[in-house]
Amino acid sequence: MDITTDDKQLRRRRPSTSYAGLSPTCRPLPYSLEALDLSPNSPTQAMASLRFLVLSYLAELETRLSQLESPDFEAWKVKGEVAMEDANQWVSSTLELLDSIRADVSFHLPDIHALSVDSLTSHFPDVPSIRSHLPGMSDMHVHLPDFSLSDMRAKLEDIRARFHDIDFDRPINYLPTLLEHLHDLTLRLSSKELPSGFDIGLAALSSRLTDFLDSILSSDLVPSVPHMKDGEDLMGRAAMEVVEVARAIKHSFDGVHLIQYSDLPRKWRNNPFVTRGYRFIPIERWPLLVLSLFAFHNETLNIHTHLIPFLLWLISSIPFFSTEIIDTPERCFMAFALLCLFCSSVWHVMAGCAHHGSMEFCARVDYVGIGWLISASVGTVVWYGFQCHPELGQFFLSLCAVTGLAGNVFPFMDWFNRYENRGWRIAFFLSLAFSSLAPLAALAVLHSPRQMMVFISPVVPSLVSYVAGLVFYATHVPERFLTEKWRQRLDAVGGGSHCIWHCFIVLAVSQHKSAIRVMKDGVLCTL
Repeated sequence: MDITTDDKQLRRRRPSTSYAGLSPTCRPLPYSLEALDLSPNSPTQAMASLRFLVLSYLAELETRLSQLESPDFEAWKVKGEVAMEDANQWVSSTLELLDSIRADVSFHLPDIHALSVDSLTSHFPDVPSIRSHLPGMSDMHVHLPDFSLSDMRAKLEDIRARFHDIDFDRPINYLPTLLEHLHDLTLRLSSKELPSGFDIGLAALSSRLTDFLDSILSSDLVPSVPHMKDGEDLMGRAAMEVVEVARAIKHSFDGVHLIQYSDLPRKWRNNPFVTRGYRFIPIERWPLLVLSLFAFHNETLNIHTHLIPFLLWLISSIPFFSTEIIDTPERCFMAFALLCLFCSSVWHVMAGCAHHGSMEFCARVDYVGIGWLISASVGTVVWYGFQCHPELGQFFLSLCAVTGLAGNVFPFMDWFNRYENRGWRIAFFLSLAFSSLAPLAALAVLHSPRQMMVFISPVVPSLVSYVAGLVFYATHVPERFLTEKWRQRLDAVGGGSHCIWHCFIVLAVSQHKSAIRVMKDGVLCTL
């Protein structure tokens, strides 16, 4: 077997042209890797084996994707010329990604000549060239086997996660890049709703690829290994971030076009269920960020569900436009509510900024606004509930101020804004809300549980709205359950769980504002 020739063929993209008399299906990949010596005791051979298998997998996947570019594919004909053009662009960009992964794997992982060729050929008796994988276009429909991309996507994500466990030294600096390549490939395959004819036509290859990936995962290739040194890891991540940002700016044509989730640098990714409609605008082109207020993208509704109520309530609070008498607690509450809505609007505008420092700062300021809204809500309950006990009321108001200040400090800690700490963020804001239990317990002791419940009852509707919105925010419902077709429609305007959460916040603010006017009489003082 001529290893050099085969390797060159694996690197080279083959167009979808017809060849008479070729095999209609791809040769199956091996079902066992035991004889390839994937033991961690021989890392060079393990990496050479991995190199060959990954390149073989990329070749087969490339062949299938290349067939999608055919103008004769009936599934595209049914959907029309626009769908065909969109599909061709998606296939072309995916094939470019495959080329990039193949080039990196070929460069960084040791070549297959490091293995015993005799041992390899005994378990790969007939690995055809990429050319032999390509059926003639005239009978493509007959030769295209069954395959579903869903299993392959899951397996890609699984093997990508398990790569942290490989034990070797020389290629270790390349592993983070390989992990990102595999992750991007998984996202790319998930970003397109393929025609039903194609999904049905690829299941056989999916089965073989599943066996292929299962063999890697079950081999001795994946014991545990230590992480890279902190300094190397930091430099590697910094370099990777620069490359990712440059690539995303290129895909967005310097902020003019919307990009997909898979195009975003890792630090910009915060909802994997929103796959399209992302802005990525360089900070130097900030007028485009302002103009995006009036454009459609996946943050449009997130911006305006808070910006419009902010403007309406701000105008109504100006004495010239309203003769209504507003007392101090209600005015303070609305001031903090407006602060929250404004910070939220600014953050969702800046979410499309390609400058990470500016984008993340606005995200943290958004959390500050949420913290003060919660503290102000509790403060109105304390103000009216302790009119008969002003000293105790002052103590609990001071406690509200402390929780508000905590909402200023914690968001600017490095760990707070990380996506993996999302649950801790939710727990932090819930703890701010639960700080209201202390003054409520004091009211129950000073008066009676029944009087306390009567006093607090006007606030219950707003609490229900906050909790309902939080459930949507925390669970990514409905986008996590939608098909790609419906996700694409929601992503066009940003009509997902975050938008629903915003609507519940606005409703809760309005309900609490009404509750304040009912709570003004406080709790009946006892002599």
